[in-house]
Amino acid sequence: MIHLYSDSRCAFSHRVRIVLHEKDMDFKIIDATVNRDDLMQLTPYNETPVLVDDIDKNNKKRDLILLDTNIVSEYIDERFPHPQLMPIEPAEKARMRMALHKLDRELFQHIRFLDANIQSKDPKIKKDIDKIKKQISNSLDEIATVFANNKKMEYFGSNQFTLLDASLLPILWRLNHYEIEVKKTWVNMMKYAEIQFNRPSFLASLTAAERSMKQ
Repeated sequence: MIHLYSDSRCAFSHRVRIVLHEKDMDFKIIDATVNRDDLMQLTPYNETPVLVDDIDKNNKKRDLILLDTNIVSEYIDERFPHPQLMPIEPAEKARMRMALHKLDRELFQHIRFLDANIQSKDPKIKKDIDKIKKQISNSLDEIATVFANNKKMEYFGSNQFTLLDASLLPILWRLNHYEIEVKKTWVNMMKYAEIQFNRPSFLASLTAAERSMKQ
């Protein structure tokens, strides 16, 4: 069975939880905030998510332990191929990996700092937070343009739900939590988001802490 060490407020963990629920297979979520010692035995980085797959108990092989959100998500997609969340054709798969890499560089690289410091009163940290929020906002401007140019686009860069959607939606869900203003030019992107927020796999992926982020 798949075991996912997940933080209840972590956007990286949220991405993987969406993928797991989209696959509708058996798995167990382990709260890393409660099981921090166990997490530290699995990874030296003290970061979530961490996936453990006890793939061959009978032969007593070691469990497969995976770090990194994209590696974990792709493994789940290949291990449980229905529904398919990445293209099969190599060139299209590479394009999606590049798009995921862009999301990580322009959006997700800032998230751990925000999560750790969003409540800080330190003027220097608050200045850094404001700078990061502006960078995220500018990156979302570019994504919003994609939706503005195709007002009927139901999914992000595809004609079906993919890992790109599972990666973008946790950021859009947290805009209020991070106090990032939703611009008028984002209207089509936010319409997309509201539709996908009602997707069964997304609703099932939310923790109690995450549900409160959008209020």
